[in-house]
Amino acid sequence: MLNRAFEEPADDRDEPRGVRHDPSSNVIPLPVQPGAAAEGEARLPRPALAYVLLVFALGVAAVAYFAPQLNTSDLTGFVILGILAVAAGRTRISIYGDTTISLGMVGDFAVALLFGPAGAVIVGPVAALVADYETGAPWYKRLFDIGSVTLSNLTIAGVAWLLMGGHMTTSALLVAVTGATVVVYYAVNTTLVATAASLATRRQVYAVWHDDFAWLLPHYVVAALLGSALAVGYGGVGVLGILAFAAPPLLVRLSMKQYIDKTAENVEELRKTNHELTKANTDILQMADELRRTYDGTLEALVSALDARDRETKGHSIRVAKYMMEIAYHMGIAPGTDEWLDMQRGALLHDVGKIGVSDTILHKPGPLTDEEWADMRRHPKIGHDMLKDISFLSGAATLVLAHHERFDGKGYPQGLLADEIPLGARIFVLADTFDAMTSDRPYRRALSTEVSRDEIIKCSGSQFDPRCVQAFLLAFDEIVKIRMADHDEPSEHHAAAAPRQAA
Repeated sequence: MLNRAFEEPADDRDEPRGVRHDPSSNVIPLPVQPGAAAEGEARLPRPALAYVLLVFALGVAAVAYFAPQLNTSDLTGFVILGILAVAAGRTRISIYGDTTISLGMVGDFAVALLFGPAGAVIVGPVAALVADYETGAPWYKRLFDIGSVTLSNLTIAGVAWLLMGGHMTTSALLVAVTGATVVVYYAVNTTLVATAASLATRRQVYAVWHDDFAWLLPHYVVAALLGSALAVGYGGVGVLGILAFAAPPLLVRLSMKQYIDKTAENVEELRKTNHELTKANTDILQMADELRRTYDGTLEALVSALDARDRETKGHSIRVAKYMMEIAYHMGIAPGTDEWLDMQRGALLHDVGKIGVSDTILHKPGPLTDEEWADMRRHPKIGHDMLKDISFLSGAATLVLAHHERFDGKGYPQGLLADEIPLGARIFVLADTFDAMTSDRPYRRALSTEVSRDEIIKCSGSQFDPRCVQAFLLAFDEIVKIRMADHDEPSEHHAAAAPRQAA
């Protein structure tokens, strides 16, 4: 049976998702409050402590009420079976360090069937005390064990004697009685323990029961059948019957121990390997994060160098990327996803293709000729070709190629229309335009953020995707904060920065 509670795991590193448990003992990890470990004492949450005291009080009440009703006509048999039940509770087998099982329920069932509720409530608390002996269990755990074991054993005896008419029967009815009794006992016992675990660990009761105790029913059934057989043996031939029917449970225990001992080394090796794989996976994830931060730092350094060569407003690319991600967020793009990162990197590297444009054109103080404009308009394609074969920038390359497209199809280099333009590029052109309008130029002063916003609204459906405009308006306050936090520095005029109508 389950008869131990609130036991801390020995090693958090290998602790499984469920609590440790023993089909003959309630093993529930207790969350230790800060400082408790150093004091050698764990403290229960108040609801859990109140529950422990309630279970203990009910157990004591059951002993006080039923124990005096014990029929002492077969006191010798009661003592022998009681000792057997207590001893069986000490026959625990550790299953690979996480779970233990014992034969305690076999003796409990035999005592309950033969001596009824009175015998059950006497043997139960004694078995609990002996099971906790030398374990160093805290006082509240011992109280809960006494109460829960007493109530659980009372369940066996109460249901069995109710169905058998108040005395032991050896007829075919005993099989049905055993079946019904073990189901009720299983429900009561596991519910008592799951509730304690729920209050101690702040998990849902059903979740605790399902994860940690649902698998125990077959063990209960087998133990109950063996206990019934032991009771029948004693009822038929006395002490010799106990010896005869005690042999099968002992052989079962011996077989289980031999099997577990032979497989424990393999299980431990698997557990060690799993721990090493988990650690390796954690290390890989940390390395991936470091690598990503390195990539991002490298990109920002490259972007700063490109801005300096292009003599753009200082911080233009990084600022536009910030605007863009605010808009993307309000369009439902989840931060940290591949789509998010592609947009972010594409915005930073949108003008990388200007590396292929000569300084003569890039820094020309006057208007560009048609031939020079044709050369300038090659930079999206140049940037795309530079990035497309780099694995972590291939998604960004798509944005770079389309970052001068317009929603009405009058952009370049491909003249894409509406949804033919990648979403990232549609967001980018709006963010880029807002930054251009709110930055000083040699031929004009910067427009205010409000005037720039109104101009973007006017161009909704022509230059800009209306959905992007709506997201821009939702993000407007944050975008203004970014703009105000990053004031422009004067820069030289060049033709590439000058406004020009699409052909």
